[in-house]
Amino acid sequence: MKAIRIHEYGPPEVMALEEAPDPTPEPGEIVIAVEAAGVNPADYKFRNGSLAAFFPKQMPYVPGMDVAGRVIELGEGVTGFDVGDRVFGMMPRGGKGGYAERAAGLAEWFAPIPEGMDAIIAASLPCPASTAIQQIEDGLDVQPGQRVLVTGATGACGLISCYAAKRRGAHVTAAVRKKYRDRVRHADDVLVLDDDATVATAPFDAICDSVGGSTAHRLLTLLKPGGVLSSIATDPIPEPSLSDVTVRHFGVEPDAARLAQFAREMAAGATEAPAIETLPLAAAAEAHRRLEAGGAPKLVLI
Repeated sequence: MKAIRIHEYGPPEVMALEEAPDPTPEPGEIVIAVEAAGVNPADYKFRNGSLAAFFPKQMPYVPGMDVAGRVIELGEGVTGFDVGDRVFGMMPRGGKGGYAERAAGLAEWFAPIPEGMDAIIAASLPCPASTAIQQIEDGLDVQPGQRVLVTGATGACGLISCYAAKRRGAHVTAAVRKKYRDRVRHADDVLVLDDDATVATAPFDAICDSVGGSTAHRLLTLLKPGGVLSSIATDPIPEPSLSDVTVRHFGVEPDAARLAQFAREMAAGATEAPAIETLPLAAAAEAHRRLEAGGAPKLVLI
């Protein structure tokens, strides 16, 4: 099969389209013919080595966590799927990559693609949706009536974070740059992040953060006493100067059940997919360059 492989950490150019062995399913695994693979910030952070101290890769490796396609082979003991089923899912950080014509992974990582949803939209969802929903429901345990501030609220993850917080009955404020204000969805208020002092009308119970760094640190003053900021960002957040607020880092794991539920709600019209742009598998390096530069739509390899 054709696959993108990485032989050493480095810039996007270390990714090469090569011939690679077809995967064979181990017990409990399925093999899918990949129709689309989502590109996520974690992908380029694995590729450039910035996460190597925490999640080292055995070279060469195939990048990519999010895939959608059709089941073509079942491993021993697999139930719930048949050859020909349309599925999508997120493979964990140490899993087998999805930038390939075929991918194998545990059946429990995957969910059926809802009727009427195409593979491109399905491949754009697993990591952002799983991250957003787990962070809102588990990392912050958002409750009805709480006030939640969501940073990066117009990105793939941030849009779903706003949706997930509203679904839990929270009052949601989207924190965005002025130029992205018209992209906000599922929020009651918008907080425009400018270079000057941040102002808000009321303190927040929780901050759902995907930005990190000085921006997240500046927002800590908007938390109520006892408030929590949960961040998925790798840009370090300086230690809070306030003793009555908490900063936590949140990490995502495959979560097929909640992913399937979200996809069904999207297919029913409860929310919409982010803006998506597709590129061919051979253009994976270009996808990484654009994602690292910032401001790109959700990118999906086909």
